[in-house]
Amino acid sequence: MERLVSVSVLSYKRQDALARVLESLLQQNYPALEIIVVDNASGAELTSFVRDRFPQVRLIELPENLGTAARNVGMATARGEIVVMLDNDVYLDSPFEIQHIVRAFERRPKAACAVFRVCHPATGRLHVRDWCHPRPWQQAEDQEFETYFITEGAAAFRRSLFDQVEPYWPELFIAHEGYDLALRLLDAGYEVWYIPQVKVWHMASLETRENWRPFYFNTRNLLLVVYRNYPFWAGLAHALPRLAVLGLYALRYGSFGKYLAGIAGGLRRLRAARPLRRPVRPETLRKLARLRAAVPGPVTRFLRHWRKHEF
Repeated sequence: MERLVSVSVLSYKRQDALARVLESLLQQNYPALEIIVVDNASGAELTSFVRDRFPQVRLIELPENLGTAARNVGMATARGEIVVMLDNDVYLDSPFEIQHIVRAFERRPKAACAVFRVCHPATGRLHVRDWCHPRPWQQAEDQEFETYFITEGAAAFRRSLFDQVEPYWPELFIAHEGYDLALRLLDAGYEVWYIPQVKVWHMASLETRENWRPFYFNTRNLLLVVYRNYPFWAGLAHALPRLAVLGLYALRYGSFGKYLAGIAGGLRRLRAARPLRRPVRPETLRKLARLRAAVPGPVTRFLRHWRKHEF
C-alpha cells in the first residue's frame, strides 16, 4: 500500500498558472495523493474558480496574505507522511514526479527535505536563477547531492522531521525563508537533498511582484536570518560580503533606496527576533563550510556576472 502524500500549493492570484499546477497534480500516476490549495487572500474570483473547476482539491482561504508563512497552514492541514510544497507557478513535468519524490525519501532516510530540478518553460532548460546550491550547475544539474538550499515552492518534506523544528518564520514574509528553515533542519542533524529526477517547471512572472522587492526583502531578511541562526563572528563573515553584493546590485538597478530601507527594516526587527535567536552548533557551521567548498564566494560570483552582464 502506497504511503499518503500531501501536496500543498501556495496561491496568490495568477489563476491560469494555478490551474496549470493543479492539472499537473491531477495527472500524477500515484494513488494516495491529497491536494491542498492555501490561498493568500487572492479574492473571491480565484477561490470560486478553484471550487468550481477543481472540486476534488481542498481549498483553504486565508483572511489575509501571510506570505510564505502560509506554507505552515498547509503543513498543519496535510495528512500525508510526505508533504510537497509548491508555489502556484511551479508545475510537475510528468505523471511520475510524486513517485520520484517518494523513492528519494526511501533512498535517503536522514533527509528531512528533498528539493527539485527547476526548469524554465521558455528555454526548456534549467532555471539558473533558481539555482543556489553549493555546486556549479554546469556540472551538478544531473547529480543527486546534499545541499543547504531549500528551493522555495519546489520542495518536499518528511512530515515527522519537519515537525521537530520550528516551521517557516512568519516575520520573513518572503525571501530567505528556505535557508532559515534549512539551517534548523541541518542543526537538528537532518539532511536536505537535491533530487534531479524530480523535474518541475517554474512559470516565473512579475505579475504579482514589484521590481524593488528583492532589494528590500533579501537585504532585510538576510540580517534577520543571520541574527537568528549564526554566532556573532560567523554571522558577520556570512553577512558582510552578501550585503556588499546586494548593495552593488541595488546601485546598478537604481534601487539603492530600497536596499537601505531593507537594512533599516532588518535592524529595527532584531530586538523582536531576539527570543528566537538560537545560533547553530559549531558542527553545523563546519558542515556548511564543507558543502560550500565547491563554489566561489558571493563577491567572486558577482564580479563574474557583472563582466558578463548576466542579471
